[in-house]
Amino acid sequence: MTQSPFHPIGKCLEGGTVFLLKRVRARLTTQAAGLCTRVLAVLCMCLLLGSVLTIQGTSQAFAARAIPAVQAQAHTNWSFYMNSSSTSRAHTLGCNQGHADATYHDNSLVILDFGAQASNGSGAYFPGTSTFISNSQIEAVAEAFSTSYYVCTGSDTTTVLSLGIGTNNSGSNVGSANGRTLAHIVSAVQSYNQSHGSSSQVAMYGANDLESWCDSPPGAACRSASAAINWANGYSSVGGSLYFNFGSADNCPTNSYSGGSCGNTGWTQYDYWYLSWGNPAAVPTPEIYHDSWASQWEMIDLYSVYHHGGRMTFWGPMDEHDLDGSTDTATQAWDALWNALHTHTSTAQNLFYSIEIHRE
Repeated sequence: MTQSPFHPIGKCLEGGTVFLLKRVRARLTTQAAGLCTRVLAVLCMCLLLGSVLTIQGTSQAFAARAIPAVQAQAHTNWSFYMNSSSTSRAHTLGCNQGHADATYHDNSLVILDFGAQASNGSGAYFPGTSTFISNSQIEAVAEAFSTSYYVCTGSDTTTVLSLGIGTNNSGSNVGSANGRTLAHIVSAVQSYNQSHGSSSQVAMYGANDLESWCDSPPGAACRSASAAINWANGYSSVGGSLYFNFGSADNCPTNSYSGGSCGNTGWTQYDYWYLSWGNPAAVPTPEIYHDSWASQWEMIDLYSVYHHGGRMTFWGPMDEHDLDGSTDTATQAWDALWNALHTHTSTAQNLFYSIEIHRE
C-alpha cells in the first residue's frame, strides 16, 4: 500500500485544534457542565475559531477566487470493507499500517467498515452480505489492529493512527440506540488500548457511511435523514470520541447553498451539514468518487459559512478507485476536493489525509 510523506506541522496543529473545538462543542451540550465550565468553553471556542476559521468580516470573504496551486497530496491510507472476524488478519493489516507510518514518519487515518448494524444492536452485517459479526468480535478485530500497529511502528513512537470503527445507515433500524452502541464499542476499544499501551499511538473514532442510500430511480427506498440524525445524536450523547462521516452527498446541488433539497431523496444540505459537522461529534471525510461530488460538498460548506457561522473542516477525501476503475483516483479525488474548497476564500483549507477504501 502507498502511504504519505511527513505532513507539515500545520496538519497536527489544525487537527488538534479541530479536535479540541469539537470536544468544547460537545462539552457545551452536556448538562453536567457547570456555569464556569461553560463560560470557559465559550471563551476557548472564540479563541479557537479565531485561529482556525478563515472567514473574513466582509462580503469579499464569500466571493469566488482564483484557485492557487493544489496542496501536495498526502500518500494514500488504506481503509477496508471488512469481511472477516479474524484477529490474525487484523494483526496483519494493522502491522502493515504501522510499518508504513514508521517508514514515512507520518500519521494515518484508517476506517474499518463492518457494515450495517443489526436492528437489535448486537452486531453488524458485513458490507453487501448477510454475514453477521458480533459487537465483541468487532471490538476484538479493532483491538488486534491497534495492537499490531503499535508494535510494528517499532522505534518510531511519534506517529499516530486515527482508527475509525465503521458502519453505515442502510440497516432497518437506524437510530439513537445504535448510535450509542457504536460509541460504547469505540470506548471499549480505547480502554483496551490504554491498558495495553497502544493508546499513545492509536486514537479511536467511530465512522459512518451516512447517506440517503436511494435505489434507482432517485427517491425510491431512501433512508430517512431524521433516522441518521437520531443515530448521530445517540453517538454524541455518550461522549468521549468523534466519528467520521465518510458518506456521499447524494443528489445535492453543485451550485447553490441555501440548505435546500438534494434531489428527491428527502435529504437536504442541512442534513448532510449536521451529520458531518453540526453534530458536536462529527468530522467530514466524504466520498469523492467523481469531481462533481466535491462541488456538492463545497456548496454544503458554503451553506455552513452563510447559515451556521463558519466553514467545516475536512480531514480528507475517500476514493474507491481500487474497487471501481471508472471512479476518481486518489489523486483526482484529492485535487477535486481541494480545488472545490478553494473556489471561495471562506472555505479554503488544506487537507490532512488521502483515504482509499479496499476490500479486506
